[in-house]
Amino acid sequence: MPKTVIRPATAVDLPSILALYRVLDEELVDLQPEFFCAAPREEEPLLQFIQASDADFLLAEQEGVVVGLALVVYAGWTPAFSCVLPHRYASLHDLVVLREYRCQGIGSSLLGASKRWARDRRLEYLELNVLAQNSKAIDLYEAHDFVEATRTMRCML
Repeated sequence: MPKTVIRPATAVDLPSILALYRVLDEELVDLQPEFFCAAPREEEPLLQFIQASDADFLLAEQEGVVVGLALVVYAGWTPAFSCVLPHRYASLHDLVVLREYRCQGIGSSLLGASKRWARDRRLEYLELNVLAQNSKAIDLYEAHDFVEATRTMRCML
């Protein structure tokens, strides 16, 4: 099995990032077609994350090929409500691995790198959202000590 290297993205990685988002977006459509559609991603917001000091695209690379990504972002403090304890945390916005590279530990490596990213910034936890239908992703996250903290429910009208 080739060695996987995790590294931060640069602007030259934009085509690889866009290709990975096409894979992610197709899966979102498959899981919730009533809410997602396949549409081209705009480059500018992705470049802003690449250039931001409080965010990183962490890329998984094998033999010079980008095969996965995690977008981790400093989320700030928990809401300033009197009943909420203050915590600084990061958000894992996206995680995707090319289909043909799955089940090789790449997602685990990206999660580990995302946790290190947050720890290096002295943040208290890493938070993410996952579609309820995405059982493989949920299994991966639970295997890495993520636990359900809130639940979003929807009623169609």
